[in-house]
Amino acid sequence: MTLACPMVCRMLMPLFLKCLSCVCFTHLWSPPVTELFVSDLDGTLLQSSASLSSFAKQRLTTMLREDLPFTVATARTIYSVEPILEGLPLRYPLILQNGAVLYDPMTKKYCHAAIIEKESAAAMFDCLSAHGLNGFVYCLAEDTLQCCYTELTTPAMQSFYRERKDRYDKPFRQVERLSRLAGDAVVYCSLRGNEHLLRPAAEELQRISGVGVSFYKDVYEADCWYLELAAHTATKYHGVQRLRELTGAETITAFGDNDNDLPMFSAADTRVAVANATQNLKNSADLVIGTNSEDAVIRYLMNYHTTRKE
Repeated sequence: MTLACPMVCRMLMPLFLKCLSCVCFTHLWSPPVTELFVSDLDGTLLQSSASLSSFAKQRLTTMLREDLPFTVATARTIYSVEPILEGLPLRYPLILQNGAVLYDPMTKKYCHAAIIEKESAAAMFDCLSAHGLNGFVYCLAEDTLQCCYTELTTPAMQSFYRERKDRYDKPFRQVERLSRLAGDAVVYCSLRGNEHLLRPAAEELQRISGVGVSFYKDVYEADCWYLELAAHTATKYHGVQRLRELTGAETITAFGDNDNDLPMFSAADTRVAVANATQNLKNSADLVIGTNSEDAVIRYLMNYHTTRKE
């Protein structure tokens, strides 16, 4: 049987996702792990080319096959994460879009999603419109993440669209106005541009109830910043806590490089920053290791894995 009315589907989707977020897939993560390692991708696990080195991929694959308890936490969506991590036998949920969703790599389905409430989403879109800003909005529909937009108004949006469409085959949907998405299952909104253009909106958005704001510098391009919006419970902090619940992990070690990793550090038991990290993150770290270009995270994991086997 199919539902003929799209409006009914939109009304039921948030309830379905709320129920989905309560499901614990114990058959995948039993027995519970005692320790879990969670790494950021860009600027941390990945090289400056936004890819894994051959050394990192080979060593990580071997350790994962030998039951290394490891996963990632990133601002990326599954569409750009899958090609980067292709071939890695990952078992534990991936924290995506800074904690807005958790994705099960075994079943290839979302196992948790934090939906922005309709009123909060409407206020968020009104604020962006008042500041003349436009971005990409991610909505979940039938377990598919859609990237919605109105117009590709900036060079940053155009390059993002071309790369994701051509390289990752990401599904895009053009809409007349972002405000029309307020009643959908909105999980994330991403804007990219100059700091002085985005900061006023970022400060105002922080006053909207139910909306979490992440504002940080791009690790690849100078003078470029990200403004990312999600439900107030959609952070790497909440993602790590959800991972702890799902896996039973008693201790979690987190690796990061940027200020958007600070929430993840707050939830972790051991906090490890790479040498190229921001000073804010280094100040919050228990340990500072080598740089991402030196595969410092992989070498840290290798040392742990070797010690564990002895």
